[in-house]
Amino acid sequence: MTLNSAARESPALSSTDLHAAATVVDGSTVIELSDAHLDRIRRGGVTAVNHTVTAPYANTTTALREVNRCRRWIDAHADRAMLALSVADIERAKAEGKEAVILGPQDTEMIGVDLDLLGTFYDLGVRILQLTYQRQNLLGAGCGEDVDAGLTHKGRIFVAAMNELGIAVDVSHCGQRTGLDAMEASSTPVVVTHSFCDAKSPHIRAKSDAFLRRLAEQGGVIGITTLSGFLYHPDEPTRRPDLTRFVEHVHHVVEVAGVDHVAIATDYDETLTEAMRAEQLKDKEFKSLLGDWKWEERRAIGMDDAGSFPNFTEALLAGGFSPADVTKVLGGNWLRVFGEAWSPAGR
Repeated sequence: MTLNSAARESPALSSTDLHAAATVVDGSTVIELSDAHLDRIRRGGVTAVNHTVTAPYANTTTALREVNRCRRWIDAHADRAMLALSVADIERAKAEGKEAVILGPQDTEMIGVDLDLLGTFYDLGVRILQLTYQRQNLLGAGCGEDVDAGLTHKGRIFVAAMNELGIAVDVSHCGQRTGLDAMEASSTPVVVTHSFCDAKSPHIRAKSDAFLRRLAEQGGVIGITTLSGFLYHPDEPTRRPDLTRFVEHVHHVVEVAGVDHVAIATDYDETLTEAMRAEQLKDKEFKSLLGDWKWEERRAIGMDDAGSFPNFTEALLAGGFSPADVTKVLGGNWLRVFGEAWSPAGR
């Protein structure tokens, strides 16, 4: 990628036209099952979202109920939404002007190490699955643990089963060693659906340059979030980040890993209310994780909600990315890695 090459490549192409032509994917979000959500998605030109369909640490029964609730909502809104089980489904959603919902739980505790249950969740539509959420479980360590002993023996068996079924392995909240072990164990590219660069904004949830280089070697993709607590400026920690800061993180991934390995993931929870947020901030661990940002400042300037997605295209073009590379970051890289992870050999 050459800075300021966008104008030279296609001087007549507007950011609006580029955004409309691209298949835009949000690599991680919690969607509100409502018409208001669908309106935001349409306004933002978003084709597909990776939806955290079950709350972290949910038990099996609760997780099954949450998956069922989401499936019934999709069925009831078939004119505007559809379940994404393949890249072809996402492409069809783009062609038909619908939202493709990918089911992507951020935890495996509802499954444990029961591979029959893993198959059941696959049959119900799960296509992305995060191995751990902050803490240690039967598969490996979360990034919130003081000690990360890596992927367990059961974890390696579990990853192999995910590969065989065609579920993308997500290591966003995993500890570094557990994430690296997952890349070693997985026969398909591993994804970091929502994170950011430790070199730019040091944090237990961020990924190091060494991690990013290995991710690229393995063919994976990292989605850069736009939460203020993650894109913070170390030298000005109270300064609210904007989309220029997001682009800085994207540039860093490109420099370290290449443009084929970075994408977008807002990490927004549409179901969160201001009152719920106030309760969360009473927890010291949570407060240290996301920072003590005011409700109206919790998200980066320029990305208030899914309706603001065209601002990503404008910011990436302004940051010197070519139209072809912007298309990759908006969703093309997600489509490539999903296609590889969801298409196991022999199927």
